[in-house]
Order: sequence, then C-alpha cells, then structure tokens
Amino acid sequence: MSRMTFPKLTTAGLAACLAAGLAHQGYATLATRSGHAGFERHRLRCGSGNLITYHVRRGAAGGPTLVCDAGLMNSSAAWLLVADHLDPAISVVLYDRAGYRTSLRRCPEDFSLGESVNDLTEVIADAVPADGPCVLAGHSLGGYLAHRAAAATPDRVHQLVLVDPTHPRELLHSRRQREGSRGVNLTMKLGPWSSVFGTGLLIDKKGLFSFAEGSPHLRTLRLEGSAPSTWRAGRREWDYSYAFMLDGGRPLDRLRIPVSVVAADSTMRDTPEHQDLYDEYVASGRGGRIVTVPGSSHLSITGGVEHAPLTTRAIEDAVAAAAAQYAGEHRQEQGATA
Repeated sequence: MSRMTFPKLTTAGLAACLAAGLAHQGYATLATRSGHAGFERHRLRCGSGNLITYHVRRGAAGGPTLVCDAGLMNSSAAWLLVADHLDPAISVVLYDRAGYRTSLRRCPEDFSLGESVNDLTEVIADAVPADGPCVLAGHSLGGYLAHRAAAATPDRVHQLVLVDPTHPRELLHSRRQREGSRGVNLTMKLGPWSSVFGTGLLIDKKGLFSFAEGSPHLRTLRLEGSAPSTWRAGRREWDYSYAFMLDGGRPLDRLRIPVSVVAADSTMRDTPEHQDLYDEYVASGRGGRIVTVPGSSHLSITGGVEHAPLTTRAIEDAVAAAAAQYAGEHRQEQGATA
C-alpha cells in the first residue's frame, strides 16, 4: 500500500471539504423551495416576464391586508416572526422578489429597481381584496421599493410602514454609511461565486444570524443564506442599488397616505444622520411618525425574538388606523348614495 504524500493528502482534504460544501449548498437550495406553514402559496406571471411567488394567510373577510417586502439578501422568510405576532384578523401577504426562493427572474431586460416595483404592484393587485384596506410594509431595500410601489398604486395602498428603510441618498448623506458600503460591495462581489462552491457551509459557523437566536425560523434564514440563488439575486440588486445611491438616487415620490418609519435603535445611534432621511420619508406622506425599537439592530428589528413583537405592534397601529379611515370613507360613500 503506497504512502499518501502531503500533496495527495491536501488534495483529498480539499475535495472532501468541497463535496461537503456542495452537498450543503444543494440541501439549502432545496430547502428554500418549500412554502411557509399556515400560508397559501400563489404564482403570478408579471408583465416583466418574472414568475413571482407570494404567500397568503387569510384573516377576517373584508378586513385589512398587510403586504410585506423584504430587504436585500432576504426573502419572505424574514417576515415570518413578525407574522407570528400579528393579529390573526389581519390578512398577510409575504412576497418574494424575482430570484429569491421560488420566484424566478425571466425579464429579458437589464435589471432595474423599477422592475421590482412593477412586480410588487402586480402582486398587490392580484393578492389584495378590493373590499378592504391595504397596508404596505417594507424592510431595508424593501422599504424603498414599497414607497415607490405605493406611489404607483395610489388607490390600492392606504398606509405605508417602512422598517429601517434604505434611502436613495444615504450614501451621500452619511460618510459612515458610504465607507461601510465599500466592504459590503466586496462581500457581494465574492459571495455568489463562493456560494456556488459550497462555502455557504462556512457561513453557518459565523455569527451572522445571531440576531435571530431563539427564533423558530432561524434554520430557514441560515439555509437561505447558503443558497446560491439568494446570493445571485442579492448581487444583482446590490450592483444596481449601489451605483444608484452613489449617484444620489432620485427624489422621493409624494404620497397621499400616511408614511411611518420603524427605526432600529442601532441605526439611530450609530448614524444619527438617518434622522433627517427618516424625517424626509415621513414628510413625503400625509401624517405618519417615527418609532424607534429599543435595543434593535437593522436585522433584529424583524428577526429578533425581543424586537419583532415591538415592530409588529407599530405595524398593527398603522393597520388599525388604515382600517378606521377606510371604514369612515366607506360610511361616507354609503351616506352619499342613500
């Protein structure tokens, strides 16, 4: 029996690591194809050509509907903990942008944020009943997309809740944010390639998901962080968004509905310049307010067991206000036709 040389041992070790990583990557990809317990899964072919998956949990008939859009590198699973704490009378729609989980990007054109905005407006039209108010919520990049979608569907969205949202001018407004974005840019460039070769197995060993410790959805979040499709979708969105924000973005649309911001404590503490940006979001609508969730971070505000209930409470306040306003307008219409 021949003795194993150091090069052979090294090669064998690397091959074993690669095989384990690829197996984990394949398992993570399969895991992201499952639905969410308690939710109906729907497929929608949008005008962009994208095949979008959204998940619905039915509440009270004629009651309010909450539509949620996730942040960069996150899918509908990022909202599951918030959904767990919501009043069951509220219908919930969790939406996956093209490229995440089972939503497929089939648009023949180069990616733009407008593509995602248009897809979301079509999800709202398809998923939200016409006989009740709609509240649109978005986290991080999903917050900015939700703001634009609300402007594009003024007759369908009655309240807007932005959870620690991305602002199109934040890289120009905050030096700290701009410097930090350079590291994110390098990570996003390397991530899709490394995930293909199974390094998602290593990601699970780091503290990237410590914000969700104790959450029943932690395993789902970790597996999604290992899936190459998550990295590819995130890289596509990041490349466009990074250049967009470095160029100053575009002015916020003016809305005829209340716009509220639920801010992470760490964001307001570490980058106080965000106060101006969040004030600008609130001022873009009619009414609304800023609520800071004590002790929360950008990710724990929706995924942390201590902070998600507080975020849920702020969202429920907006839903209740939308429902009351909708009911009042409906009574006025009935009185006018009587």
